[in-house]
Amino acid sequence: MVIEEQQPSTEEKKKRPSISRIMVIITIVTVIGGFGYALLAGWGFLPGEPVAIIGFTMLVLSILFLVFACLFIGKISARMPEYGEMENKFKLGMEYYDAEEWEKALSIFKELMGPDMDHKRALYYAARCSEQLERWEDVKTYIKRYVEMQPNDREAWELLAKAHKKFFEYEEAEAAQRRAEQLSPRGR
Repeated sequence: MVIEEQQPSTEEKKKRPSISRIMVIITIVTVIGGFGYALLAGWGFLPGEPVAIIGFTMLVLSILFLVFACLFIGKISARMPEYGEMENKFKLGMEYYDAEEWEKALSIFKELMGPDMDHKRALYYAARCSEQLERWEDVKTYIKRYVEMQPNDREAWELLAKAHKKFFEYEEAEAAQRRAEQLSPRGR
């Protein structure tokens, strides 16, 4: 019998506390606990030598920072192959884009942007592909998300203005065009 490992959803991931938050909480508890105990020991309410307690607290903090650094480096290292694979997919998408194979390029860019729509370059080129395919609702969706992350891109704002005009949303189009005119041509 084969048991499939179910991946947690994005919502489940957001509900779980991250390792960094847990480490911050442990660090705060260690600092407050250690220095608080040293203070109470100094006043004679608790047994122990205050200087030794502070020294031990600092040692524990050093170990916590080392563990935190190792976890952080491990997390980044684990994603390295994923980034390489994503970059290769992006290059393939750009090859389709340059060959004007809009559907194929769009498919790859949509896959790269993922459910969180957080891959800036994929969003931009998905909007450009959708423009070529005259899917203006998609253009608006992708380019709005893109300008949230990259607000100084003049070409993106101009594309957003164009998409709004296709839906006769002239106020939004004017606002996007004004924003574009405030930016230098090389805003990306």
